[in-house]
Amino acid sequence: MDANLNQLSQLIVQRRKELNIKQEDLSDLTNIAIRTIRDLEKGKGNPSLETMNQLMNVLGIELLFKLKK
Repeated sequence: MDANLNQLSQLIVQRRKELNIKQEDLSDLTNIAIRTIRDLEKGKGNPSLETMNQLMNVLGIELLFKLKK
């Protein structure tokens, strides 16, 4: 598993639990399939920027990243 994706999945799980939101509720709030949320929380998949933006907005997470040169 990619280290960055692993960190991201842990962050999503941690924040969702802090907000006391179930996976099903997060799916409803973001219009992202429950299967996609489950996969992301397991560190699987390759989420689109749109998917990540929806999740980050609902969870109140700001992502900063560097582009590799």
